[in-house]
Amino acid sequence: MIKGKIEIHDKFSVIIDVTYDTISKKKKSKYTTLTYLFLPDSLNINGKTYTGAKFYNDVRLFLKYDTPNYSLEEISSGERFLLNNLAKNTKICIKNSSKENLSRFKNQVKMFAATFSSLLRDETDSFIKRKEISNDETIAFLEKIKLILSEFRDIVVLLKNTSLKDAHKNVMFYADEHMSNVVELELMKLFNSFKNRKIGTNSLELIVALIESEQKYKKQKNYVSPKDKNVNPEDLLYKRNRLKKYIESVFFLYQDIRKDGALFEQTVLALAAGLAMVFSTAVAFYYQQLYGNFTMPFFIALVVGYMLKDRIKGSVSQLFVSKSHSLFYDYKIKVTNAFDNKIGIIKEKFSFVPLKKLGAKVKKHRQKDMVIGISERSLNEQIIEYKKKVTIYPKKFGNDLTDENIIGLTDITRLNFHRFIQYMDDPKKDYILVKKGEVYMKAANKVYNINIIQKYYAEEGIEFSRYRVIMNRNGIKRIEKVVLD
Repeated sequence: MIKGKIEIHDKFSVIIDVTYDTISKKKKSKYTTLTYLFLPDSLNINGKTYTGAKFYNDVRLFLKYDTPNYSLEEISSGERFLLNNLAKNTKICIKNSSKENLSRFKNQVKMFAATFSSLLRDETDSFIKRKEISNDETIAFLEKIKLILSEFRDIVVLLKNTSLKDAHKNVMFYADEHMSNVVELELMKLFNSFKNRKIGTNSLELIVALIESEQKYKKQKNYVSPKDKNVNPEDLLYKRNRLKKYIESVFFLYQDIRKDGALFEQTVLALAAGLAMVFSTAVAFYYQQLYGNFTMPFFIALVVGYMLKDRIKGSVSQLFVSKSHSLFYDYKIKVTNAFDNKIGIIKEKFSFVPLKKLGAKVKKHRQKDMVIGISERSLNEQIIEYKKKVTIYPKKFGNDLTDENIIGLTDITRLNFHRFIQYMDDPKKDYILVKKGEVYMKAANKVYNINIIQKYYAEEGIEFSRYRVIMNRNGIKRIEKVVLD
């Protein structure tokens, strides 16, 4: 099963998040994704001005294990859930701090903190989207957070009073500080939402109390806290970002990127050189027999033969390589885990495609919700096709982590659109409004729509999704999901 979404990362970048879920334990899992970017011709992005090298410079690919499918209640209850596993592994590590136990302990700490943070973000967003929220529900949500933090911090205290080296203890302290940061930020989002919707003051007071409690806790533990007057806000944000990357690194995978078909290409080039050499040698033998050695005609024949040899080598090489381009992708990425075990292969390919080569369904989805009812030929768009072929090997998948519920791989692709703004008009344009006999000049945003259609091939069948990125010269304004039939 494939799950995908597109979100704004910053004012010039979007994140395309695709999760390949439920990896088979018996056979290879294979997926293919096609991402089409429909660009207005006025942006001057085409095969001449926007090469593959520029595209891959604007794309960053991150691969990670999908966060296990828990709820906040589940991670702190039951014998086999994360908090209990963390407590057991911590006690084992305290008794026997072998290299294997330390590695398992560190991964477990980071995995718990990263999972808690992800679940808290998801549940906060879900909580905010609800139309009606009672004060009792808010209390229950906050109590759930406090319970998990309390149980986790019992383990922190347990570890602090042991003889383990500070370098090993710091992993737990970093996780504790990161979780506190995430609680503070998510509750701030919740507070702003409640305040804007004028939800009961009692709920707001409870949220503020927990935020303040966390800030005091961080100051007490000598973590970087906004309560500390000596803290530079720049340093505070920098450390928060570093902690986030450190904790979440437990789920991220390693990439070995190489050009696809490199061996075949070198073989083809060698064959082209061989053919050219055969020609030049045959010319030399022939004119040697005809005119003999050390004659002017033989010398001229050798020079001409070597001139033609270089041209033949270059022409045949170019022909072979261009013909073989359709057989290979641009890059081949070997995906490995923390134990350096290969768990998958991803191949990626970039190209501009003409409208007539798109499938009927892609054309149909592109024409949905058109502002002006025009034919597909009149759209006058440049179309980028970004293709990925994903193969996942089940044997080593997730064996570097201790959680059996890790059964998905998430592909995070960051696309930067900054290069697209070069030929955009000014972000504001005037228009005329006549009201009560008076003429007014009004200003409106001048925007461009970049349509993105994704086509997923999986064992369950083919799925489509479409998004509209609305941006101007100042950056991305919003992303709209287009509901397909």
